Amino acid sequence: MADKTKFAKWLENELETRNISQSELARQAGVTRGAINGILTGSKGPGIDLCKGIAQAFDLPPEIVFRAAGLLPPDTTVTELIQQITHLTNELPLQEQQDILEFVKLRHHLTKKRGKNATGRITKNPTIAK
Repeated sequence: MADKTKFAKWLENELETRNISQSELARQAGVTRGAINGILTGSKGPGIDLCKGIAQAFDLPPEIVFRAAGLLPPDTTVTELIQQITHLTNELPLQEQQDILEFVKLRHHLTKKRGKNATGRITKNPTIAK
């Protein structure tokens, strides 16, 4: 069963963070303002269609909203940040997705290098002749 109070707090925080009104969210989500108000006051529980609309309005993967609403169990293997990155990346053209992958590989490589050297500098490979 969904925890109405927890979802109401999550939704209120999202509205505040995004600086949008209940009316604007309702318009973007394709629902009534009363539906949004019902969630925030705790008089209504979130349904699947409402969650889908909120996800679309906030440009979030639906799973994030479903989990916040208690309609899906928590996923301990994938963070909300990773879900957002995946969701936004999936909306890009294939070449831009490839560019992002190359950037992530580069950052991963550099981070590993830094982890091996306490000074944070990349050291020269002594086996390479000058």
